[in-house]
Amino acid sequence: MNSPMANNARSGIGSRLPILAPDEDEQLLWDAGFSGISLFYMGFTFRGWVAYA
Repeated sequence: MNSPMANNARSGIGSRLPILAPDEDEQLLWDAGFSGISLFYMGFTFRGWVAYA
C-alpha cells in the first residue's frame, strides 16, 4: 500500500540522507583514519559501527 504520506517521506529521506552500501560506509571510516571497524547493527538502511580513532 503506497499512501501519499509514505511516498513523501520516502522522497524526503532520499533527498537528504545519502544511502551507501555497507562497504562504502566502512571505506569512509578507514579513509577518515579509524581502525578496528566493526558493524554491530543493521536495520533497514541504518547501520551502527564501532571504530577506534
